[in-house]
Amino acid sequence: MRKLLIDLYRTKDPYSGLGQFSQQFAETLIAHGLPESHNRFLVPKGEEPTWLQGQTLLKDQFALRPPLSIVPRFDLWHSLHQLPSHRPRKSTPWVYTVHDLNFLIEKSGKKAHRYLRQLQRDLDRSTVITAISDFTRAQLEQHTDLKGHTVRVIHNGVRLPDASGTALPKGIAGKPYFLSVGVLKEKKAIHKLIPLLAHFPDHELVIAGNDRTAYGDRVRRDAASSPWRERVRILGPVDDATRNTLYAQCDALLFPSQAEGFGLPIIEAFALGKPVFASRATSLPEIGGDVAFYFDSLDAAHMANRIQEGLAAWKSLGSEGARRAKERAALFSWENAMRGYLAAYEEAISIASAG
Repeated sequence: MRKLLIDLYRTKDPYSGLGQFSQQFAETLIAHGLPESHNRFLVPKGEEPTWLQGQTLLKDQFALRPPLSIVPRFDLWHSLHQLPSHRPRKSTPWVYTVHDLNFLIEKSGKKAHRYLRQLQRDLDRSTVITAISDFTRAQLEQHTDLKGHTVRVIHNGVRLPDASGTALPKGIAGKPYFLSVGVLKEKKAIHKLIPLLAHFPDHELVIAGNDRTAYGDRVRRDAASSPWRERVRILGPVDDATRNTLYAQCDALLFPSQAEGFGLPIIEAFALGKPVFASRATSLPEIGGDVAFYFDSLDAAHMANRIQEGLAAWKSLGSEGARRAKERAALFSWENAMRGYLAAYEEAISIASAG
């Protein structure tokens, strides 16, 4: 029986995009795994998630981290994200998933160059490389030397949300609101949404996601000093049920992010038939397709005009808008994604056997 190691270390932040991706990936793999294979899941120290109950866990420890690593032997190792903290033995086939090269935007020159060097070393060592979007694949082709590797594009799977049975957080129910979802990082440009409230006097802005960041502090300061501070609600991390209810009852998702490898909230909002307004940047037009509305700048007047026009167009579509959104969301199923990853596993094992 083949031994597979799946790196779930990023579930240490379960409310982040990588944390959600890792959990949903593992749950789908358990349900639709390779035959004649045994999965072992690398998890943060001290973590025993209930959704991995009954599975074989390998807990993070110093000995597993390079360069002084004593890593067990596996027939396949899958890193679910780029620049992992843990790496396999040199003899182990390695499937390496790249979500984005956002460090080229987020980091300073020297630090970005250091990250890029590490990414290149990992790519050189990898057996099969996957990317979560065509945009990310294009970035890899532009900024790294793939040395003959063909990058497989496997779009993220999205767990279609269930918004039944959960109430909105206290103080939000009954009021129209725009929703923003995601970890509060500078690239997300959430602070640009606050001035929009001048153009929508009946609406609130609800921000859900990990706000324990330096940028989260900046958003709180901007909200507190704005004339619309009473209409800005920063909820921090929310559980799945609450997030899904927030999607279901919002007037629209606003997603002005300037750097994404995919854009999971877009599809989550679509799954509940909601209009989405996103930046025309990086991967977002690829994921939103012709169903989303796009900002061409983050000027408040431009964004407000785009939202007003988009909401009017959405209303004119009646139920057709929600139908198109749900059809778009259905394209990004975990079953489709897992078929792609299982094929990547077989390819990596075959390459290693031939070598």
